[in-house]
Amino acid sequence: MKVAGAVTLADPTRTTETNHSWVVTDLQARRGKALWGLVRRLDLDDEEAADTVQEALLRLWRELSTGANIADPDAWTFRVVYRLAMDEHRLRRSVRGVVDRVALAAAHREPRDPTDGLAVWAEVDRLPARQRAVLYLHYRADLPYEAVGSILGITANGARNHASAALARLRGAFALSDGEQRWT
Repeated sequence: MKVAGAVTLADPTRTTETNHSWVVTDLQARRGKALWGLVRRLDLDDEEAADTVQEALLRLWRELSTGANIADPDAWTFRVVYRLAMDEHRLRRSVRGVVDRVALAAAHREPRDPTDGLAVWAEVDRLPARQRAVLYLHYRADLPYEAVGSILGITANGARNHASAALARLRGAFALSDGEQRWT
């Protein structure tokens, strides 16, 4: 292993596939705790932090496997970890907004109609296929975004992006110009 500053250089005696795995394994051994610590400091829980670090390392391996020249794998991976954590916070904020609106509307309704919950899913059925699939898999099947992405052949972050776009469309569908909610 040759080290130039913080950059781990490839070992020319290894095969390309082995070299990519070696770079990722080496980075995880040297920086895994620091990556996890950063995510924890960004207010994700232990399990989410571990998942985020794992996703970042997987993305590093994928990038290296495509032949990308990553000059500083450490910095690249820290940037990916940070962005994944921020994506999770944005998604939580979006979901929290929808949940708050649904709770507010539910509090103002009397008596509770058992078909009210169906209105949201009826609106979900009007979304584009990919967004609809992401919402069903994540919220109905209770699958994590990593599994949703794997099922749909996209990344976990791609699944989060589709969920975010879908939730924005749903908020728009249920919002009236005067700020009140409508439920169809």
